[in-house]
Amino acid sequence: MQEMMPYIQHNNSNFITETMDINPTSNISNLSSTGIRCTATLSNETFQVIDSTTSSSHKETLKWFFKAVSEADNSSFVKAIIPTPRYNGAVSQRLYCYGGTSNQLPTSDHYVFDLSKDFPIDGSIEAWNAVVTGDFETEPNSLFSIVPLTDKYLVHGGLGYGSSTKFLKNTTTLYNTLDGTWSTINSTNQTSMTPSREETSTLDSSNRIWTWGGISDNRTSVNISRTMYHDEFQVLDLNNMAWSFPDSTNTSYPRARIAHTATLGNSGQSIFYIGGLEVNDSDMLSSVSMGEILEYHIANNTWITHQSPSNSTIPSPRRLHTATQIPNVDLILVYGGSATDASKTVADYSYLLNTTSFQWTAVNILNAGAGPRFGHSVFGADSFGNLRNDFFVIDITNWQWVTSFKTDGVYPTASTFNFIGDRSLVGSDFGLYESPGLEQIMAAVVQICS
Repeated sequence: MQEMMPYIQHNNSNFITETMDINPTSNISNLSSTGIRCTATLSNETFQVIDSTTSSSHKETLKWFFKAVSEADNSSFVKAIIPTPRYNGAVSQRLYCYGGTSNQLPTSDHYVFDLSKDFPIDGSIEAWNAVVTGDFETEPNSLFSIVPLTDKYLVHGGLGYGSSTKFLKNTTTLYNTLDGTWSTINSTNQTSMTPSREETSTLDSSNRIWTWGGISDNRTSVNISRTMYHDEFQVLDLNNMAWSFPDSTNTSYPRARIAHTATLGNSGQSIFYIGGLEVNDSDMLSSVSMGEILEYHIANNTWITHQSPSNSTIPSPRRLHTATQIPNVDLILVYGGSATDASKTVADYSYLLNTTSFQWTAVNILNAGAGPRFGHSVFGADSFGNLRNDFFVIDITNWQWVTSFKTDGVYPTASTFNFIGDRSLVGSDFGLYESPGLEQIMAAVVQICS
């Protein structure tokens, strides 16, 4: 069998292609995978895997799902580069990890983790390697949004230096994973945009990035005298690198949110916004019911507010959670989150949302593992504030945490429990990887004192 070179696909944008022999009777071309997608804290980006096969009669799709999050221990930092504990950073396939807050300070750290080989979960944190920056001056940043673009990824907005006297020089940047270089996106109409943080950015099937929500204040821009919340869209067309601003005077536009999630639906035509904090007419923030789901129809620029049915087990209000579209079905997996009035995890941390009926269903994992998290698009915090660095891998066919990572996805079958069949996923928003074996989720979890 050939060494697998993943074919990354994010919302119909293809990256790498290779044919791979799974067994004598099964040939899959365009074996698809996606890498980790991390936004800074609260946003979600769905990496959908769409595979093609050389035989019209045989189609085999087995996906695994990673969640990046981290836990780092104050002890035993030896013989390896180990990212310091942080939250609100970002990760992309292989696993790239950029930025975040560590020891209460924003960082510009950049790391990569090789997922091409099997490894035991215990001690795997030592396998991180620093990425050489080159001549480009990377800036400390957290609470930004990040979107994979073929062999690059785009970083937009963020808290930056976290200072009222020093601000980001580059609001939108690109990292090229092929040659390891950074560059700045300078769009002619970007000057009218107000720098912000805690927004969400979502890539659609037409190669456009939809940024919505967020906050601007005197820590994001020198020219801001009052706090501003954004209910308008900022859309970056990757075909010409130009920004546009759909009609925000539309009366159907909802109130601005922060610390929410945004998930491109299974159809690719709608974005679903879940949870977070909502601003009122007095510019005060309050929690949003998880039973109130916003849907934005991309083609006709309209919003719909959906209410979950009364017989649905609605999750408690939360922010800094993650939400992931499960491929080929109308289900979103919501994982983790913080109580909206305190920096502590919610107890009910794993749910599935049906985006047709808007029914919520709790997901129960069979054994102890990563547990509750918040701010875990890359790194996160738990309810105890303990600092640790380790990985968690969950076999989502059997809904249990396992002790090793397998590139072929083959794990012993310990249970027949299967919540939604072969497409079952659990965790957060970090992407999908197709592997010839059981579906699995990898979670690198970092916790930090709050």
